[in-house]
Amino acid sequence: MVDNLKDILARQKETLTELQNEISRIEASDLVTENKSLKTELLQCQDSLKKEKDYNLKLSEENKNLRNAIYEQLYNEKIQILNSTNKKLEAYYSSNIQGELNRLIRYENSVKKRIDEMAGILRQNRVDISDDIYKRLEELQKLLNAKVTAAREELQRNAKTFEEARFAEFEKLRNEQVTEHEIKERVKQNNIESFIGLNIINKLGILLLIIGVITASQFTYFKLPDVLKCVFAFLIGGLLLVAGEILNRKKPNVFSLGITSGGIAILYVALALSFFRFEVIEKYPALGLCVLITAGAFVLSQRYNSQTISAFAMVGGYLPIFSITGSKSMIYGAMIYFVILNVLALSISINKKWSITAYIGFWLNVFGSFYITIIMMEERSYRGPVLIDDLMTILYITFAFAIYTLIPVVGTLKKKLAFKTSDIVLLALNTIISAVLLYLVFYAVNLSDYTGVLAVAFAAVYMALGRFVEKLMPNEKKARALFFITGLTFVVLIIPFQFGRVWLSLGWLVEGVAILSYGIYKEIKAFKRTGAIVSLLCLLAFVIFDLTNISSSLFVYKYLAITIGSIAVMGALIYKKDLIGKQIKLFKYAVTLNIWFFAIYIIEAKLNKLLSEFLVRSGFDIDYLITAAVVLVSFVLAYIIPKIKVLLDRVMKVLSVIIYVVGLIILFALNFNSPVIGYLNEVPLTISIIGTIELAVIALLSIFVVKDLVLTLVTEKRLGIEWYPLIISFYFVVILTQNLITQFRLEMNNAAISIIYLITALAWITFGFLKRYVLIRRFGLGMCILAVAKLFIIDLSFLSQGYRIVSYFVFGVTLIAISFVYQYFNKKIDTISGVISDDKKDNS
Repeated sequence: MVDNLKDILARQKETLTELQNEISRIEASDLVTENKSLKTELLQCQDSLKKEKDYNLKLSEENKNLRNAIYEQLYNEKIQILNSTNKKLEAYYSSNIQGELNRLIRYENSVKKRIDEMAGILRQNRVDISDDIYKRLEELQKLLNAKVTAAREELQRNAKTFEEARFAEFEKLRNEQVTEHEIKERVKQNNIESFIGLNIINKLGILLLIIGVITASQFTYFKLPDVLKCVFAFLIGGLLLVAGEILNRKKPNVFSLGITSGGIAILYVALALSFFRFEVIEKYPALGLCVLITAGAFVLSQRYNSQTISAFAMVGGYLPIFSITGSKSMIYGAMIYFVILNVLALSISINKKWSITAYIGFWLNVFGSFYITIIMMEERSYRGPVLIDDLMTILYITFAFAIYTLIPVVGTLKKKLAFKTSDIVLLALNTIISAVLLYLVFYAVNLSDYTGVLAVAFAAVYMALGRFVEKLMPNEKKARALFFITGLTFVVLIIPFQFGRVWLSLGWLVEGVAILSYGIYKEIKAFKRTGAIVSLLCLLAFVIFDLTNISSSLFVYKYLAITIGSIAVMGALIYKKDLIGKQIKLFKYAVTLNIWFFAIYIIEAKLNKLLSEFLVRSGFDIDYLITAAVVLVSFVLAYIIPKIKVLLDRVMKVLSVIIYVVGLIILFALNFNSPVIGYLNEVPLTISIIGTIELAVIALLSIFVVKDLVLTLVTEKRLGIEWYPLIISFYFVVILTQNLITQFRLEMNNAAISIIYLITALAWITFGFLKRYVLIRRFGLGMCILAVAKLFIIDLSFLSQGYRIVSYFVFGVTLIAISFVYQYFNKKIDTISGVISDDKKDNS
């Protein structure tokens, strides 16, 4: 029992101890004091809010009074102008009205005087006063008085009407209130004067003060040691900074911010003079001071929200650039110094989107970069190896490029604003200038073999920026387009920079075909457009650089690659069934024609050499064989085109017909030459047989071509079906006649030709009766008459007696056969009245 009580007592003591500790902790936290402090702060905030409200009310009242004063002033000025204008108009109108009245009076007096003169002349000539002419003169005078009176009344009436209208208009203008637009325009006029007198003059004065400090440090007759010169410069900068701060504490304005800006700029000038010009400060202290001044400029520009301070900080920081001379270590110090200035520009852009500061910093940075690059490259040998100095120069230019690429992007992203036109222009200028400078340095330091790698780096940066903007700022279409177009430009430049002009078309072909095919396969419009642009550049390079140098050993491979590339793209389009659209159709036609041209080129350029080597003493004509191969390829291509149904359309059919016709024309011209050197009847038998077989094969192939061509025209309803057999057989006769005359040296007066014509006529007549084609039957009859006429007029006079007898028998038998055909089909002639069309045949 006692133990339990002791345990309870011990626990109670522990609880009491914990309570005491909690009380001590609460007392230590001093919640009451903190609460009182918060209440006091709340009262202060309320009091401050009340003061701000009172101040705002006071400003509103002042603004109201000022607006009323401006309104009254503008209204009084307006009334004065109206009154003055009214008086001038009244005087002008009165003078003009009086002038018109005076003219009217002068005219009246003049006419009356002439009437009186005429009456006097009549009296002098003793004309009777009762004569009719006196009555006419009196009537004329009365008419004059009436007209003049009417003119006066009309003039007075018009004058009164005008006066009333003018008075009403002026009263309306007097009663018009002064508009808000008029007040703003007047305030704007006053603001322009204030801007020039306060803003521009202030900044111009500060700029002259900065230049004065720099100039004062240059003259040797300035009787101060270098250290005191630097102290003097720092002192001026510090005094301006203090004066500006005192004025800004009262109320920041244009004047006070200009003073502060001048102080920051002169401090930069003093630092640059101390380190670069007089070398009175070591590298690391100078670097520390530069960081401090930069930090101070950043803080002040953000504190007072002043673009002026940041702009003058940039100007002052870059102005002493001409003092940078001497050793390479001094140049490295300048690089670090300018890097800090660029970091200042970037830090300002993160918090404030100030375009003027960005542009000032950019152009000064460009000037500084060129200046440093020139100094670093002055003593360098063009053919020398790459040095550390060269790499540091490249690194510095790259850093500056990165900073001014980030400034518009980061500022826009941080403030969640839209890209301005000034941002786009800044990005474009930075890209162009930085790229030009970097490429110049690469060529200067003998790194021309790696310019393609530099283009790859630029392309990667801009493609990444394009994706970044596309993902985080989807509405920024202009910036996204700029980044992607710039990236594409550098992608295109990879080939010429890395591989040279020789591989320009081939490199762009690979890029263009790959991008375009991927875009077609994935159905991405951006890739399609990009691939099309690169492919067009490839074609342009091929035309400019390669087509003018066909003799190059690489030309055939480049042409082959372009042809294969175009076929690959066409294959992708066929696979995706994307053959709709004007551009795609034009591409399809161009690919078809290019395949034909390429095949002809290969035959002319490569097959010619091959045949010349193997058939040099064979007796065959190489030119004939090459031309025959061209004809053969043309026929094959023209035959294949209509068979590819996925590509077939009206234009493709026309292309097929054109290629057929061109092939036939070439073949017709070719048949005037022999496949062997000489004539077939003059060469060895083996060569003659091979040549004859070659002629026969080409002739038969051309007949099939004509058949296909005519069939195409018939199916397109361009020709009637009755022309189909006629044209084919007529072509056969022509091609046979041509070969007999040109290849076997038969004369036109040879009876064999007449016999061939007669047999052809028999075949035509028979076929015409069988198929009920009146046209071909009549052509056969005409051919028969022509053959007989040729026999009697031409052939018989050149034949011997034996051949004449044979000719008589052959012609006689053939003509009898023709008459038999007519006799056999005589019953059907009466039922055939004309050519039976396809429709009639189907109906029958």
